[in-house]
Amino acid sequence: MSRPDHSTPDYMVRVSARARRVRLVVTPAEGLVVVVPKGFTAGRIAEVVREHAAWIERTLERTSERRAHLAGLGDAPVPEAIDMPGISVRWRVELRRGGASGVRGTLSDGTLTLTGDVGDTAACRAAIRRAVGRVARERLPLMLGSAEAETGWSASRVVVRRQRSRWGSCTSKHSISLNESLVFLPQHLVRYVMVHELAHTQRLDHSPAFWALVQRHDAAWKDRRRELREAWRHVPAWAEVPREIA
Repeated sequence: MSRPDHSTPDYMVRVSARARRVRLVVTPAEGLVVVVPKGFTAGRIAEVVREHAAWIERTLERTSERRAHLAGLGDAPVPEAIDMPGISVRWRVELRRGGASGVRGTLSDGTLTLTGDVGDTAACRAAIRRAVGRVARERLPLMLGSAEAETGWSASRVVVRRQRSRWGSCTSKHSISLNESLVFLPQHLVRYVMVHELAHTQRLDHSPAFWALVQRHDAAWKDRRRELREAWRHVPAWAEVPREIA
């Protein structure tokens, strides 16, 4: 964490071989991260941060509640149940201490059994995240298929993965990526995300013509869009992946 002087906020620096310019990224888990290309003069970083101080302050304020939400993760126990309303699934969680190191999750009849070193809370959370990822990769593409049949629009490829800032995305080649944490959202928001991304197979912009496409299949899209901005509240803190900045 850096604070060169009292006029700049706390920030972390990440050097990226792929970066072509300086980028400022604010996330609930990490706060302000300054991404710089290799060879960038370190002495200029504080200047860039000061130039964008107003934007940084507004953005940090918007994410302050979620940062506080994630800060409590360290003291949180292993959840006793996993609710995934987006795919109408609920699991009970049982802990079974075993001799092996690490923790393995086994799903049977609606119960996720964690076996191994179940005293390791972080390992238990990781095992739960793996199990959630597996069911998300099974169920979300099926739901997207239903949305494709309804809209008549098709993705060339569907990928489900853990994303930090987007609920979904669509490329120019119509490849759609879905955030596995969609399983924690209400189904009407999951459907909205899928309709939104499928509409991008017709138009990649956010022009009035694009929103007219979305309107055809979700008349309440404006409400959904507003609700989605706070949808992180539906995602339990344990589902977030801890990350350190090198």
